[in-house]
Amino acid sequence: MKNELLIISIIESIYLIYMFHFLKTSINFNVLPELSLVKDNDYFKHLSDDTCGLRICKFGRIVIFLLIAVLLIRNVYQITKFQMNVILVISFILSLMNLNAVVFLIPFWLIEIFYLRNY
Repeated sequence: MKNELLIISIIESIYLIYMFHFLKTSINFNVLPELSLVKDNDYFKHLSDDTCGLRICKFGRIVIFLLIAVLLIRNVYQITKFQMNVILVISFILSLMNLNAVVFLIPFWLIEIFYLRNY
């Protein structure tokens, strides 16, 4: 079971790095207009038109490494189900700033919820 969790963590980490750092697409899932407060800050700017490019802001590309760190650290130190649920809720709340991030994180959340419920 320990090796299974390590494999899941590595696959999820590779997926998250690809989706948040390398995937360039013209599909935009943001249906809400950006806040004027966000437009002035470079860390929260992301593409909002139909041009092809990264759909995640700098903040999202940095913060995703915290989530990846948790995925890898849980293979060395035990993280309780409650702590993992809190991490999933925090990742959901933070991803609501960019609906593209929500769409990119749906497979990750589904796998984690399935794993938490069954193991």
